[in-house]
Amino acid sequence: MRFKNKIALVTGTSSGIGKKIVDQLIKEGCIVIATTRKDAPKKIPKKLEYYKIDVTSLSEWNALSKYIKKKYKKLDILINNAGVRISGDINTTSLDLWNHIINTNLTSIFLGCKHCISLLKKSKNANIVNLASITSIRGVKNMLAYATSKSAMITFTSSLALDLAKNNIRVNAVAPGAVDTKMVWSLRKEINSQVKFNKRMKDAHPLGRIAKPQEIANVVCFLASSHASFMTGLTIPVDGGRSIK
Repeated sequence: MRFKNKIALVTGTSSGIGKKIVDQLIKEGCIVIATTRKDAPKKIPKKLEYYKIDVTSLSEWNALSKYIKKKYKKLDILINNAGVRISGDINTTSLDLWNHIINTNLTSIFLGCKHCISLLKKSKNANIVNLASITSIRGVKNMLAYATSKSAMITFTSSLALDLAKNNIRVNAVAPGAVDTKMVWSLRKEINSQVKFNKRMKDAHPLGRIAKPQEIANVVCFLASSHASFMTGLTIPVDGGRSIK
């Protein structure tokens, strides 16, 4: 098992990609602290615990890092998955909405990394994986704040990788295309036509379909494993060819 007795913190785990990442890590022997803004499920696997947190809160990150230090002493893996997708162009994006998206998608990652660095340094081979987006790599209509928040992750990831290389901590990111999750369901609702939605997704991705959450989780877990031991500072598209179209 790739993650036997490793300790991982994963944010945004109530559904979609985050849930599949947690399931895969647990399956391969990892001990996982999974953050959520919702109440924890009633049935929880032995090596999994849920921790309720607002990822934009400095004080709550401080409390979580202290909790992990007291209980586990270290972290081997940090996966920053929490985020929101909200549409809007320059005219329809208010300052409040802009700040909400930037804080949730970008500042939360800064806070997570900042508060977990000391714990990651206690591991021999620690790493961080950030969940970016295809919009990190190319622009998209009516997604100004979201695309900006995700594109900033590329330079955040590569810059942090350079800063932490001396500590043998790798930092990478994954940039998914459209994935069959609640985020994409919200786009389908905006389009208000299943036929138009299906055509748009098929036309956008050369492979002719959107991704399954597990397909993204597979790459995230690869980057988090020793199989990617000589990879750092990279943003890997997992987008069905969308970024090269």
